[in-house]
Amino acid sequence: MNPHLLEERVATVNGGRDLADPARARLRAHKATADACRRRAAERRAELERALAGGTTGDALDLMLELDALERVQDRIDNRLSELCDALTEPRTQRYGDAQPE
Repeated sequence: MNPHLLEERVATVNGGRDLADPARARLRAHKATADACRRRAAERRAELERALAGGTTGDALDLMLELDALERVQDRIDNRLSELCDALTEPRTQRYGDAQPE
């Protein structure tokens, strides 16, 4: 997912006092994980370019494999963060003992 769109999704979660501390912590942890994965992939891309420019094929192969894994995982992390944003922004309906809306 585009990082800027993901930032916008996270910004839509403004539960104010209604958003519990555990939910805030989960949102921060998901976002930090997505950001860390994105940074690590960017670092590996730069390392890969340097390795390919210097002809060190063993290092380049290892870097390509790690980069491939990071890119696949990034999609999963972004989707989980997006789903969490959806869950935290859904309108909350007060429920009572009979599970009927107010």
